[in-house]
Amino acid sequence: MLFKDNFYTITAHSPSESGHSFGIELNAAHSIFEGHFPNNPVTPGVVQMEIVKELLCEATGRNLALKKMGNCKFLAILNPATDAGVNIDLKITEGEDNEIKASAVIKNDNAVYLKMSASYFPQ
Repeated sequence: MLFKDNFYTITAHSPSESGHSFGIELNAAHSIFEGHFPNNPVTPGVVQMEIVKELLCEATGRNLALKKMGNCKFLAILNPATDAGVNIDLKITEGEDNEIKASAVIKNDNAVYLKMSASYFPQ
């Protein structure tokens, strides 16, 4: 996994019948924030999408790759200096040919940062 235990740490994990909820803590000192952006850190959207994929792999126990992005909305700026702790809620269904369909929300008490739905296939 590209970012787990480096860019973020899993602090909680609760599985349910329809999905999984994760609590994570972002590493505000990570070098990615030196360029995105100095003195005003913003978690890049592509990094948020990768975190969702990594947590989906963690939840399913499979190595997955993105097949199709249904929709993806970035609703607020995720600044690790002020909002390092966030929750990721995943709703997961399995389709044909082992396809994994997931919807995800990254949020905390302050805001909803990302809403997305996508399909993944096992590698």
